[in-house]
Amino acid sequence: MAALAVMLFHFIYRYPAPNKPKDELIAYIFGYFPIHEFYIGEIAVYLFFMISGFVISITAIKCATVADFGYRRFSRLYPVYWGAIITMALTIVLFDSGKNLSIYQLLFNLTMLQEYFGVWPLASVFWSLTIELSFYILVAGVIGSGLMPYRRSLLLIWSLVIFLYGFYSIPNPIPWPIVRLLVLDYGHFFVYGIAVHELWKEKQSGAGNTDPFILLLILISIASSLIRYPAVVCVILLGVYALFYLAVMQKLVFLRNRTLVYLGGISYALYLEHSIIGPILMNHLALPRAIEIVAALITSLLIAVGLTRWVEQPSLKWLRVNRPAWAR
Repeated sequence: MAALAVMLFHFIYRYPAPNKPKDELIAYIFGYFPIHEFYIGEIAVYLFFMISGFVISITAIKCATVADFGYRRFSRLYPVYWGAIITMALTIVLFDSGKNLSIYQLLFNLTMLQEYFGVWPLASVFWSLTIELSFYILVAGVIGSGLMPYRRSLLLIWSLVIFLYGFYSIPNPIPWPIVRLLVLDYGHFFVYGIAVHELWKEKQSGAGNTDPFILLLILISIASSLIRYPAVVCVILLGVYALFYLAVMQKLVFLRNRTLVYLGGISYALYLEHSIIGPILMNHLALPRAIEIVAALITSLLIAVGLTRWVEQPSLKWLRVNRPAWAR
């Protein structure tokens, strides 16, 4: 659902009809409450970060070494990422005259490290992958330094630093590399995902009382959002916080729908490729805008199905079956 929301945002708001240029688009929720277009698409990405915090907290506990953690993340992220990049590059070369694409940019994007070195990303959505990688680096650092037994204390310190960073205006005196590597701008969403995972574990174990420490982490995460974003965005984010909690606790029965489960399975591939595939297709169709958007949605979904079925799933299976000794 989050991937679909981001996709619709890109097709409708980021790429308006050519005869309707825009500089700063303000949407109005229910015809009244104003929200900048930036947040319309980005709020769904915040949900991705919460999910990542939840999933990575499960993975980190299973990993005894950095190599183990790194291999698990590599096998999950990179093969389909490479498949998406090749698909997008071919689309740009064949249907967009190779506009704004160089071999250097393409090769650097294959590393997923482009933003760290100031190389322009092939797709606009790749900014969030940099945030994810920074979070993984932090987790790998905790695993590699043997500090997993002290992860609760480290998590609290990190949460408080993130909260305090929210009071800085933009631009702020903290160097960008530090902000990015410590995930100071989006880390509170990962913290929330980790905290909800702890609540989920309590539910699974049948614990009667909620750990006050977990509630504190949740409060700091929510407070970090409240001091960062406009009022309307905060109201929506509170809904996202609640939605994620209810989904994890299996309170939202409709999410078990087979169609939604299937869409969740192709969501990573869909998120990666849609922002290039869809707009290029839309720009080549001389049709009413609504039809162009539907065509872009269907095409992006079909490509995501192909990438998931023929790249992500078989590569993940092969990499796990043929896992090298050093990654165990």
